[in-house]
Amino acid sequence: KPTMMMTYSMMIVVSLMLLLSGSMAARSLELKNTDEVLSHLQGNNYNIYVVYFFESSNNDENVKTVNQDIEKQLGGLLNDNGELMYAKVDLSNPDFRSLGDVVGLKSAPAVLLIVHGKGVWIAGDNTSLVTGRLR
Repeated sequence: KPTMMMTYSMMIVVSLMLLLSGSMAARSLELKNTDEVLSHLQGNNYNIYVVYFFESSNNDENVKTVNQDIEKQLGGLLNDNGELMYAKVDLSNPDFRSLGDVVGLKSAPAVLLIVHGKGVWIAGDNTSLVTGRLR
């Protein structure tokens, strides 16, 4: 019986480890300025980045609603994909204002997805289309 008990204990430990490893959320990057963002995006690495661009200074109610919807839906995507690197960039912040020009951003909100150095822009005011393209 001690052997059987050890087997069950081991099964429980392995199950918990699998459960915990599968539920890890994306790694959030706390970036301070344009140079830090570009350093990550231009680095020779194989990370998968999701960068959400928005403007907190835009007081239009429709834009605020779209921003909230995108953040909510991105939250689910990020929780389901622990391998992602996530950054949230407020283009209203003077430290990031030049980033929009550098990366060719035409309007916000927008999401930039970079996989192994190749990027694609996802933008628009239809939240489901924006986040649906990421799945």
